[in-house]
Amino acid sequence: MKTPPLLRPGDEVILLSPASHPKSDQWRQGVEVLESWGLKVRLAPHALSHYFGFGGSDEERLSDFQLALDDPAIKAIFPIRGGYGSSRILDQLNFETFIKQPKWIIGFSDITAILNHVANLGIASIHGPMPHNFCQVGGDEALEMLRNLLFEGKTHIEIEADSDNRLGKAESILVGGNLSLIVHLIGSKSLPDFRGKILLLEDVGENLYHIDRMVLQLKRAGILDQLAGLIVGGFSDCKEAGLSVGKNVNQIMLEHTFGSQYPIAFEFPSGHIAQNFPLVFGKNIKLLVNADKVQLTD
Repeated sequence: MKTPPLLRPGDEVILLSPASHPKSDQWRQGVEVLESWGLKVRLAPHALSHYFGFGGSDEERLSDFQLALDDPAIKAIFPIRGGYGSSRILDQLNFETFIKQPKWIIGFSDITAILNHVANLGIASIHGPMPHNFCQVGGDEALEMLRNLLFEGKTHIEIEADSDNRLGKAESILVGGNLSLIVHLIGSKSLPDFRGKILLLEDVGENLYHIDRMVLQLKRAGILDQLAGLIVGGFSDCKEAGLSVGKNVNQIMLEHTFGSQYPIAFEFPSGHIAQNFPLVFGKNIKLLVNADKVQLTD
């Protein structure tokens, strides 16, 4: 796996909208944050375009992302937000220049499709906050972690243990992201090889029976049997519906991973939550889950 170069003050980064369009001006606060880090911020030509719910037509979003991949002056790519639409342009993108001169791509949610696609190409990326939600109340620590990760390249996360955790340790490459998107990628060339990997899963606004169905799909596809470890992030606003499965998210995960021996860390601060700790996908990471704490270090 190739890891993009660390950022330095004076580097130029680009904001674009490969999925949905920005719903507010919150992203402008994100620009101020990036500039306070000493970065030069460029707005892609169609970054604020609207095409129904998308951040521009497929052609406009494709053009912006291709520009970001190819321009040697750009050192990092920041989707403004997620939503839906990234996978609509993936097969038309040309990654030849990007593979030769990799740069950081940072995002989560719908950007999961892009992060896993580039992991398949052998390039590391960052699952973490985007400019639209840089300044969420309660997200200061995650934002500072992102700055440290981009400029210094170190991961050291330590949280309290959850009572549902499965104890153990693992060292491997971290991949994954939004559960709905991972299931969406099954059968496509954007789905990474999960064998021996540590898988991160998170989601938002899904009924619990939808969660059960998607995790069951990962199990039936053989993905859950092949892992070195599992990190379960935030499952925000995921509730029982009229069709009840009688289990919460943790119980669903434990049922469908029953019989496996790898460590599982629940309630990890990642996903559609204010404390969305940034994590490098495609880089070797150490996961330790013991009775008192969970550690994730490089």
